Amino acid sequence: MGKEMMENFRKSATIMPFVGLFVSLLLFVYFFGITGVEEPVWAAVLYCALPFLGYTIFYLPVYIYFKVSKKRSIHKNEEQT
Repeated sequence: MGKEMMENFRKSATIMPFVGLFVSLLLFVYFFGITGVEEPVWAAVLYCALPFLGYTIFYLPVYIYFKVSKKRSIHKNEEQT
């Protein structure tokens, strides 16, 4: 992959947890504020939190990958000089 493409992927992956948080907040407002929730409240809470949890779980390996690759490139540059 090109350097520009990897940078764009890193930027889009960085905002994913925030997008998930926004969607989760919209779902909380919809289910608890507008329609109302019947008995299984825990199921509604889990359903509303699912976008945030999913995007965050996807973001963590991507974050670790870019952190490790940055350290490797720093060490590679130090060894070459």
